[in-house]
Amino acid sequence: MMQIEEQEKPKRIYSCKEKLLLPLSLLIAILFDRLIIAQIFNWNMSREWFAAFWLCYVVVFCAFYWERIKSDKVLWYVTACVVALCIWSFIFPHNRNFQYATITTLVIPGVLMAHAQWSVGGYSLKNPVGIGMAWLVGWIIRPFTGIPALVGASISLVSEENKPLAKRIAIGVLVASVLLAVIMPLLMGADMVFNYYVSGIFANWNLGSFVMHSIFVLIAFGLFYSFIWNVGFGKREKPINLLNGVSIDIIISAIVLGSVIAVYVLFCLVQFTYLFARMGLPEGMTYSEYAREGFAQTVAVCAINLLLFGIFLKISRGKKVLTALLSSLLALTSIMLVSGAVRLSLYIAVFGMTWLRLLSAWFIAYLAMVIVLCIVRLFVKKDLPVVGLSMLLLLVWYIALGYLNPDGFITWYNLSFV
Repeated sequence: MMQIEEQEKPKRIYSCKEKLLLPLSLLIAILFDRLIIAQIFNWNMSREWFAAFWLCYVVVFCAFYWERIKSDKVLWYVTACVVALCIWSFIFPHNRNFQYATITTLVIPGVLMAHAQWSVGGYSLKNPVGIGMAWLVGWIIRPFTGIPALVGASISLVSEENKPLAKRIAIGVLVASVLLAVIMPLLMGADMVFNYYVSGIFANWNLGSFVMHSIFVLIAFGLFYSFIWNVGFGKREKPINLLNGVSIDIIISAIVLGSVIAVYVLFCLVQFTYLFARMGLPEGMTYSEYAREGFAQTVAVCAINLLLFGIFLKISRGKKVLTALLSSLLALTSIMLVSGAVRLSLYIAVFGMTWLRLLSAWFIAYLAMVIVLCIVRLFVKKDLPVVGLSMLLLLVWYIALGYLNPDGFITWYNLSFV
């Protein structure tokens, strides 16, 4: 009887770049512990430490994937925006711009996640849904799926022969240090006499703190390696485009958009009568109350309208009728946005400028720019990626708000005009 010998699977060979990522990830993990974790435990979590860490991360990431980043304009744009946000943390004291600084601590890692997913390649500004899904995957999956590569690259680094003597010694010292950091505290807890002598040797050390931070570094090392490794070496998922192949008949589009437009026409007639022309309000109602009650809802409806514009432009048939309907939608949205701006200005004139009112005014100006992009897409440049460009515009719009120095501007405005 013939025996069939099983063929062994070819041994996985790890590239030099995968091995180089080991010390780089360890460096990022140590910086994360020193600049963020240690500061949190010391109750000294200033925005400067946070910004310093992300600047270091950006430098390491961009250097490691330089070949990909150097020719991509979107990556250059996003990198410049992140650097600008980090620099802002050093220029403006966070205690004077607390709200903006707090939001920025979330914005920076969020933007860098999108930056990393775009670096994977295969994404387009015309597919914002795919980018959004990749962004979610980046938080949930990518920090973990590269752990086997971390283990394999580490074993490969240790097991390969014919290394220079200095390199072998360095590897041995590194592995021994990691093992001792785990084993020594366990032995000290197992025997009081051993603990006494070891504590005497390291009398000036806080071994408990050292062990705790070592654990943080090891965890962060694994997560950062896995995440960064996935960008260049991980499995490539096909970008998701939920609206591909979806098409809505123009009759359905006309009924939906026509109904919405009819309601907006009535709403705008009320604005022209009571808000713009100041024909008088119902008894017992002041213009400051009138402005305060409707501003947020009006701006929210404008944002929904722009979302409807993008969806129906992509999936609806019947170009001439659709163009007329979407033109009407944009025109009415513009009137409603002006209504929101007037309401806000009336409210500020009575009660003064605050952080939320400044943020609202900034958002109104942003929506106005998005409407301009929609008009260009509808009449001038048919392939303009409106949603993708709107997201890039929102990023630079947010940065501009920070460099305005919100608290300083609010103080100046209230002293000068209120």
